[in-house]
Amino acid sequence: MRMLRCCLLFLVLGPMAATAQSLDLSTIATLELRDQFGKTDSLASQRGAPVIVVVVSVRRLAMIEQWERDLRERVPGLHFLNVADLPADAPVDLERTAATLRKRVPAGVAVLMDPARQWATTFALDTTLPNLLVFDSSGQLTARFRGRWTAELAGQVAEAMAQQGRDP
Repeated sequence: MRMLRCCLLFLVLGPMAATAQSLDLSTIATLELRDQFGKTDSLASQRGAPVIVVVVSVRRLAMIEQWERDLRERVPGLHFLNVADLPADAPVDLERTAATLRKRVPAGVAVLMDPARQWATTFALDTTLPNLLVFDSSGQLTARFRGRWTAELAGQVAEAMAQQGRDP
């Protein structure tokens, strides 16, 4: 069986707030962000396949591991963008943040940094728990979920992802 390609990216959001009115989904989709290795990426680059964007506080980043593991098994070929939201009450040095990410994140996992906090702001997310945003292959938001991993909630998210494959 051929190895399934799963795009695992962490987007790291910084402390500069932006208003929801100034951002729209097309801005988020095309927003190119730099990762801890200096490369850029965006949601738009994932077009053609359904994507789950997991947005959670950097302090709760460990909470996404169970989500990723479970959903990869349930939904073959699933693409992930994981967003770690940085606290707004502390100054952020992107180079220092990148160095920390290179030490703490598994090799090969890109962590995109968004110093304007555009993901959490655009979707008005409370990132104390994981937020799972489901995008279809054309980049349209089709479902939202929030919470710690449970088998029941994971089943709901997997069903939403499977629905993407059934819709024209």
